[in-house]
Amino acid sequence: MNDVLILGSSKGLGKSLYKFFETDGVKVLGVSRTEGDYTDFICDLRNKEQTNKLVETLYISEIMPKSIIFNAGQGSSKKETLEERKKELMNQNFHNSKNFIEILEKYPKRLNDLKNLIFINSICALENFDCSEEYMQSKSELLKYSRVLAKNFIKYGIRVNSILPGNIMHENSIWNKKFKDDNEETNFLNKTMPHNDWIYPIDIYETITFLIKNKNVVNTEIILDGGQSIFSPN
Repeated sequence: MNDVLILGSSKGLGKSLYKFFETDGVKVLGVSRTEGDYTDFICDLRNKEQTNKLVETLYISEIMPKSIIFNAGQGSSKKETLEERKKELMNQNFHNSKNFIEILEKYPKRLNDLKNLIFINSICALENFDCSEEYMQSKSELLKYSRVLAKNFIKYGIRVNSILPGNIMHENSIWNKKFKDDNEETNFLNKTMPHNDWIYPIDIYETITFLIKNKNVVNTEIILDGGQSIFSPN
């Protein structure tokens, strides 16, 4: 498998993906805002200056990943006002990826080294599955942007695809803190997940490896939700 760069690797899903790639013998690099065992580059992707420095380091040097996983983002915001929350979610879930791509495009010769751009999105990009309107809007913008990129980047031989998971359970997941006991969790799963279980990082990892290995998959949006989207969000 190709070398991989994970944007958003320090915790949660990104950390799990990093460990899976390492276990499978894939050369993987991680980017996050804070130091950690799974962070090779510290960069706040919302900051264009920092992002520009990161891209220069990656593509002027010999560090040239073949696949980039866009995992940086957040599911909720602690900002006090609606406007602040909307702005923060848009920055975290959309503009950080857009900043990276726009700077990446300054190095067209290096684009030929890339093979895959994979966006970790959400089923909330399609419909409001009990998520905030601000979160849904940020994910919807990211999905529309990835569709444009798929058409623009195929001339470089770069395949752009998206994964739209449902409720993900991992060590930093909001679901880990939401339930008081197993019964409450079971009741929630019975109401929202037809197969009565969560989506786990390994499910997303296996989908990523499928997208990387299958050269015929382009501009595809894989809904990975265990049937959650079959249920009405209301």
